Amino acid sequence: MIKYLQQQVQPSMLLLLMASIIGLTLMAAYLYVFKQPLKEYLQLHQKLDLLQDEIQTGIPVSKQIEATDKSLQDLKKKLYGTNPQLPVNQKIASVIGQLDTISAGQNVNLTSIKPGDVTQLFLFQEQPFNIEISGSYFSLFNWLYQVEKELGPILVREFEISTDTSNLRMKLTLASYQFAQDTPQ
Repeated sequence: MIKYLQQQVQPSMLLLLMASIIGLTLMAAYLYVFKQPLKEYLQLHQKLDLLQDEIQTGIPVSKQIEATDKSLQDLKKKLYGTNPQLPVNQKIASVIGQLDTISAGQNVNLTSIKPGDVTQLFLFQEQPFNIEISGSYFSLFNWLYQVEKELGPILVREFEISTDTSNLRMKLTLASYQFAQDTPQ
């Protein structure tokens, strides 16, 4: 029988068939015998590392996760400001409302706000706002600080300060930026 097989099948084909059977056997052994225990072992090893970190620092893992989440939220607030990612029309209305609220809180007279056209700047969308305000020097300074804090990453592209009877009048162009791929349509 073996001689008959050797005559019917070439030796190279027989070697290929044997290698395929061995390969399939090894793959089946991995998938059905070794894969799940290896996965569980790696998960247990990760848990052990977390528990060892907890013992070393004395801070429970849940507290570490909460601290990490809080720092992530702070970074998002710095990046995006308090504005959620809104479509352009809603963002303009939101920014105008926030500027009005900030102006009232800082004792600054908000004379006018004119939103400019949105332009694409590399990976960002730039939304300019032409603003006229008046107030004392310190009120204007505090207003700018509060605007940057509340509205997120902004840039004062140009400004002009002049004196009015007892106050300073400032005309400025603020540009707000957000990632173009984050912009809702």
